[in-house]
Amino acid sequence: MLRRLCKLAFLLLVLAGLAGCSGTRLAYNNADIVVRWMANDHFWFEAAQEEDFKARLARFHAWHRSEELPRYSALMTEAGDKLADGLTARELLWAWDSVKTRYRRMAAQAAPELAAVLVTLTQAQFDRLDKKFAESDAEYAKKHLKGGEAEQRERRDKRNLELMREWFGDLSGEQEAQLKSASARLPLLYDLRLQNRQRRQGEFVALLKAYRSAAELEPGLKHWLTEWEEGASPEYRRLSELHRQLYIQMLLELDRGLAPAQRVHAATRLNEYAEMFKALAGQSTLARSGS
Repeated sequence: MLRRLCKLAFLLLVLAGLAGCSGTRLAYNNADIVVRWMANDHFWFEAAQEEDFKARLARFHAWHRSEELPRYSALMTEAGDKLADGLTARELLWAWDSVKTRYRRMAAQAAPELAAVLVTLTQAQFDRLDKKFAESDAEYAKKHLKGGEAEQRERRDKRNLELMREWFGDLSGEQEAQLKSASARLPLLYDLRLQNRQRRQGEFVALLKAYRSAAELEPGLKHWLTEWEEGASPEYRRLSELHRQLYIQMLLELDRGLAPAQRVHAATRLNEYAEMFKALAGQSTLARSGS
């Protein structure tokens, strides 16, 4: 859950799940409110904790707006330039690594602010967190593990197809068939992901209970947030890497057959996000609250 909180401002900007720039703008400007609600739902903060978390989150959000959004804008512009003349495997790996770099920088910035609040948790709040973890895991299983392997693959392949339509517009019958075939080759990771998130939940709780001062907690919390792949099972790591390689191959195959209008569709969307991130970066917290 904590990684979800730390990532929320970032995940609200993940382009795959957004219908348009207006939705992203609204989500980002209200990210602090959503994060506060999520945190309180998981911990049931006492009044002093809630006020402290609110102040620290506002400081973090202001940093993210001024320091990170300009980098997101530059990233979108560069991605659009790369897409214009056709993608390569190296460019797709660059995109993947760029996203991880931005997340790690954000998580490192958030760690000291989070540590100062998390060391004040009571046993009742740990009990609440355990309950929310169990609810979240049950929700994940209901969403992703329902039915047998064939049904899970069908849902996964449908989502991949919808995602490509969002980015490239209407697809030809040949493109859809190609994507379905490529998506079907991707390994299913849902069960392993659930096991991995439960492992990390246990690590998180153990970490919080091991340290009762912010200075002691901060290094371990930062490491837990930024090195999320550490400690994963060999099978999960192997299949995750295979999934990444096959997904890149799927995108390269699609890219080779894109019509000019489809390429323009995706490049235009990237440019729109670049401009939106630039505009958001220029909005002060005061201006936002008065709008």
